[in-house]
Order: sequence, then structure tokens, then C-alpha cells
Amino acid sequence: MTPHRAGNTHAHLPGTADGHWPAQASPDALGDEASMRGATGFAACALMADGQAAGEGRRFTWSTLSGWGLNPLIDNATLIVSELLSNALQYGLVHPPAHRADRRPVWLGLLRRGRTVLCTVCDHSTAVPVLRKPDHLSQSGRGLHIVNYLSASWGWTTPNVGGKAVWAAVSPSPRDDTPASAATTRTW
Repeated sequence: MTPHRAGNTHAHLPGTADGHWPAQASPDALGDEASMRGATGFAACALMADGQAAGEGRRFTWSTLSGWGLNPLIDNATLIVSELLSNALQYGLVHPPAHRADRRPVWLGLLRRGRTVLCTVCDHSTAVPVLRKPDHLSQSGRGLHIVNYLSASWGWTTPNVGGKAVWAAVSPSPRDDTPASAATTRTW
């Protein structure tokens, strides 16, 4: 799968006039028309750029998807959100740790269309995500490979002075509709 860039973020944070950042993902991000039929929903939260953001983001994602009745997506979506938040915290921080008090929040948004959920993390960096060749001896650098594997599509908005949004679409896999005895498993 190839990540897809999307349009301009403008002032992409929620609450701003042009803040429709989840909708800026690639038109293909939310899947085919059949998977988009049904309920829609949107949930967002601001997370402080600290060591608890990934855990809070996982809990928010689990709670939201559970409330939407999308339990088959919870495991993949929470892992994707965790990886996107970790990248935003590691590479998207504008201020060094000493200036924690004036650090702007990182935003997490979940957009539901049918049985597909678009997970979006906004940070204030203009650096775009890079899918690197994996180093099997390294303790880091695999996050985007996990996002790439678990998502139907992923990408980012064009960075500007306000930052960027990195997104990943999560859809049920064909095996989610198959009885457990007939399901196949993926191997790493």
C-alpha cells in the first residue's frame, strides 16, 4: 500500500473556520461506496503532548468505537491511533520539553462512515511521515509499517504553518464477516 497525500490543512484544528481536517483525506480513504453506507459519526479530543497522550488516545478510540458498535475495528484502530500519536509526539513537537506549559495540544479525530473509521492525528509540525526501510535490530521505526499493514489506506494532509494531519482508514477485514472456524489469520 502506498500512503496518499491529501489537500491543504488551512487552519486544520477543530474549532477554526476551515478546520475540516478529517474530510481532507484522500477520497479513497473511506473505502468503497458499500462500506460507507449506514451510520456516520465524528468524535475528537485534544491531548496534551506528554507521555499519557497515547494511552488516553487508545481509551478514547476504544470507547468511541465501542459506542458506535464497531467492536471488530477496535484492536486495529487503537493500535493505529497509538502509532500515529507516538509519531506526532516524537516528530511533531514544536517546543522542547522545557517549554511544556506553552505546548499546543495534539488533536485526535475519529470519523465514521458506515463500517469504516478514519483515524486522524493533527500535530503542529510540517515534517511529513516517512515509511523507512525497517531495521530489524532497531528498537523503533516500525510504527508506520504497522499503520500501513492494519489500515485500508493512510496518508497526510499537505503541511502548512499550522502543521499537518496524518490519517488512516480502518475497515473490517473480510475475515471479520466470516465465522470464527473459517477465519484465516495473517502472519507477520
